[in-house]
Amino acid sequence: MRLLIFVVFTFFGLASFSQIVINEYSAANYDGFNDNYGENEDWFELYNASLFPINLNGYYVSDKNNNLTKWQFTSDVNINPNEHIVIYCSGRNEINGVGIHTNFKLHQTKGNEWIILTDPDGTTIIDSVFVKPCLTNSSRGRLNYTDNSKGVFINPSPANINVGGYIEYATKPSFSPMPGIYANAVNVTISTDPSLTIFYTIDGSLPDNTDNQYNGPITINNTTVLKAVAYSNDPNILPSFMEFGTYFIGVTHTVKILSISGRESDNLNNPELYELIAGGIQIEPNGTFELYNQDGSLFDKARGEFNEHGNDSWAYQQRGFDYITRDQFGYNYAIKGEVFNDIDRDRFQRFIVKCAANDNYPFAYGSSGAHIRDAYVQSLSQVAKLRLDERSHESCVMYLNGEYWGVYELREKVDDLDYTDKYYDQDSVAFLKTWGGTWVDVLTDGQNPNDVENLWDDIRNYITVNDMSIQANYEYVKDRYNVGSLIDYFILNSYIVNSDWLNWNTAWWRGLKEDGDKKKWRYALWDMDNTFDHGANYTGIPNDGPDADPCDPESLGNIGGQGHIPIWNALIENEEFFDNYINRWSNLSNSYLSCEFMIAHLDSLIAIIEPEMQDQIDTWGGTYNEWMDNVNDMKEFMNERCSFLNASIVDCYDVEGPYNVNVVIEGSGEVNFNNFFDVNESNTPLNGEFFGGIDISFNVTDGNFSYFEIISNENYNYNATDTDFSLELLDDITIVFYFDANEITFLVDPIGSGNISIDGDLVSSFPYIQSYIDNSNVLLNAQPNPGWEMNFWSSTNHSFSPTTTNENVSTVINSNDTIVLHLNQKSYNLTYVVEPANALVDIEINGNLINTFPYSTNEFYGTNVSLEAKSNIGWEFLYMTSENGYIAGQSIFPLLNFSVDKEDTITIYYDENIFYDITYEIFPKGSGQINANNIYVGDTIETITYPLGESLNLEAIASQGWKFSHWDNNSNVLNPNKNQTNVNLVVESTDGIVANFSEIFEIFIPNSFTPSNNDNLHNTFNVSIFSTEGVKFEMKIFNRFGESIFESKDESISWDGTYNGIQVPAGVYMYLMSAESNMTGNRINKKGTITILR
Repeated sequence: MRLLIFVVFTFFGLASFSQIVINEYSAANYDGFNDNYGENEDWFELYNASLFPINLNGYYVSDKNNNLTKWQFTSDVNINPNEHIVIYCSGRNEINGVGIHTNFKLHQTKGNEWIILTDPDGTTIIDSVFVKPCLTNSSRGRLNYTDNSKGVFINPSPANINVGGYIEYATKPSFSPMPGIYANAVNVTISTDPSLTIFYTIDGSLPDNTDNQYNGPITINNTTVLKAVAYSNDPNILPSFMEFGTYFIGVTHTVKILSISGRESDNLNNPELYELIAGGIQIEPNGTFELYNQDGSLFDKARGEFNEHGNDSWAYQQRGFDYITRDQFGYNYAIKGEVFNDIDRDRFQRFIVKCAANDNYPFAYGSSGAHIRDAYVQSLSQVAKLRLDERSHESCVMYLNGEYWGVYELREKVDDLDYTDKYYDQDSVAFLKTWGGTWVDVLTDGQNPNDVENLWDDIRNYITVNDMSIQANYEYVKDRYNVGSLIDYFILNSYIVNSDWLNWNTAWWRGLKEDGDKKKWRYALWDMDNTFDHGANYTGIPNDGPDADPCDPESLGNIGGQGHIPIWNALIENEEFFDNYINRWSNLSNSYLSCEFMIAHLDSLIAIIEPEMQDQIDTWGGTYNEWMDNVNDMKEFMNERCSFLNASIVDCYDVEGPYNVNVVIEGSGEVNFNNFFDVNESNTPLNGEFFGGIDISFNVTDGNFSYFEIISNENYNYNATDTDFSLELLDDITIVFYFDANEITFLVDPIGSGNISIDGDLVSSFPYIQSYIDNSNVLLNAQPNPGWEMNFWSSTNHSFSPTTTNENVSTVINSNDTIVLHLNQKSYNLTYVVEPANALVDIEINGNLINTFPYSTNEFYGTNVSLEAKSNIGWEFLYMTSENGYIAGQSIFPLLNFSVDKEDTITIYYDENIFYDITYEIFPKGSGQINANNIYVGDTIETITYPLGESLNLEAIASQGWKFSHWDNNSNVLNPNKNQTNVNLVVESTDGIVANFSEIFEIFIPNSFTPSNNDNLHNTFNVSIFSTEGVKFEMKIFNRFGESIFESKDESISWDGTYNGIQVPAGVYMYLMSAESNMTGNRINKKGTITILR
């Protein structure tokens, strides 16, 4: 990853200093810009930003960052200052006066391709861009030359200045839940960048901002194709790519599900995808292609192009079509994944999608279709490994714009360079087809059809003009023509009685790439519907029934005009070809073309579509019983055909028989019979019918061979110890091959700890003894029982590959021996973790206290574990979890019992019970008390412990003679404030709380009195002192001259307004007073004036 990042940064870093820049590119050129051949190829544009002309001769261009020298300018290409030139990525690999073409093409949706311009030194990168997708006919390029910014152009300008660019596309919407199968209605949420506006359709059409605006979840009650795009208010942002998917409501299927949909225009008068499929209008619309697995999970999806497929069947209401994924549309370059069973291919740009064509049920003539013939014949050819090319098939059901459309087949396209390149490394081919007339299917760019026709004419004429009984001539033909493919092609079509070939539905081809495969002419299967006495006899064969003569094709002359029958009739004169043909016939008739196999294979394919056929019938008509009758008609045809054919071969050709051949193996060994059958101790005996008059071969291929013997009514001269020989059959024979066997005893140690799979067969009872021929390669697989694991293999005489400690090994048997599988009892690591890590707790495991963590132990499989999580002071058990399944989710129970069967980490969670001390104090002592949640604190300082988070309600209660003043504390918050008698707090830390009281010590001094006015009111000057414990008192009164006229140290003594017994005059007098509390020592000093009124 670090290297990749470095390379990417280097690419973009160097670009800013280059003189030649990649100015614009498009891999979305669908029908916008033509190259010099009139084709819409991928392209990119170079711009000379320097002040000088530059010659590109020697420079390199590549689409891969790990192959900078993939294509080179090999001649002068001058680019002047401020000039633009266009390079086509077409794969043509040429430079001429009108066009520059690389040897590669671009794929904008692969996500791993570049356009890289490299200096002639092959290492210095001049400029590069990573290929990003854009929508059809758009391009990406530089918005300006100052800041290296790039954008999207909906009107590309190859060879010109970039104008009218957009910054980017809006963010594509997404669906939740995902498209797929749902039992009931589903509410779908569409989401994207919140600044964008979403528009959607539910009829399969391409959405834009004139469609439904999304305002909330969409309820989908029936099978629906949902498509959505997002628009931005920013004029520099283009509408997003489309998100799309199908919601299948209330359906179940047993095969893959294909959903196709599309309408590109708002004009309903324009015929599009629906009109192609439902109306039979021959157009080539665009649309979406979604493939789902049986369970409704998405296989893959794309956008592409659809067109007609089928001729006679195009008149049916249910139609097939061809589909091509278009990378230029910006969504995908192929349907990815292994669509077809047992086919090693996982990329498909093209499909044929058929609904059984002329064998369609119920639309085939007279409702005679079995809905399987073509797929069956092609599949039969594949499993028989015939030397032909077949259209692989995968059954499916199809929906059109959300509407169920019946049972279909996905078919692999043979006449396609993707096919020939994948299987045969042939990206250049000569491909001929006959359907009424004959033409060259030009698959290779720049190919001249006349050259292909001449290639075929040359070999055809050579065969039909020269004597093929001359072996040298035949050898010349074999170097250029796959005679085995011709033999298989004729045998297959004879067996199934094809009445629509040679002048129709015939395809043959050869590879032209010298270092590729399949450079000899060979045959491909086309439509195989008119078989097994079904459909019109377009070829005009003499008999299309089950008793058709196998040599009937030889009488057809040059039907189709391309010489296939004349070639056959010429080659049949060659002894080698004739023997190969007859033996191939025998081999196939005793195996893949036997009635037993053909019917079993048909049953297997019918079993795939049978659960879906009732829906097909409910949609299009017919009855289930009628369809099954049609299938049974095929079986009856096969049975009649098999019983007739071998005897007819004797009537057609100079052969004897057929004779019964019985090949028996005694002991352990293997014999190849007739270059086709491998007979060994596992499948002996082999029985079949073969012909006399030609040689059949036997070859001992394995085992400690002793001898063979022939049992027959005829006498055969033979050497019983020959290992490679041929016989010409004279009568029925049994041939027995005798082998000495090597005896191997298999054991498992210890007994009962496991089993052994031997060559795929599970053995569970030991000792087990098996015999093998010499050099038998035996595959062994250790199968430990639960709780046991692999240790090693052992034997006395044999070695094991790759090592003795591998579960899967192979060994080559060459002697008697004992092979032992040794197993160990499996133990698993269990780790116990406490969270938080500082928790001071114990856990008990099977009675043992553990208090150090993490704690790990190994336990044997099946050990019963009893775990108890204990709560200690300060720590309280919360719950426990496990990583690997001993606990599902969280367990709030402190006890856990389980049986060990895997490794696991068990985490036990505790909550710390944090306590804090709160110290209460009364100040001054004895002045009051505190009520703390109904606990009373008085004269003594008292500390109470509370858990974290405890809520306290505090009340200050004053003692007599005291009043509350305020609270003091250090940390916790008192609410509402410290001056309130009643407060509350939440314990969050240790704290000291003091309730402060003040003494009730107050003095009242009047400011006037009226002595001697005879009203007995206010006759004396009295000081009122409020104090519980009394005071030390002193008061002096002065006249205006500062003379003390009254003094007292007793607060109870009042002044009567006299001095030395004489009334003082009315007026204002001054006083000084001091009072000190006997309780607290608090002192009050006052001074002031009093007025005597008379």
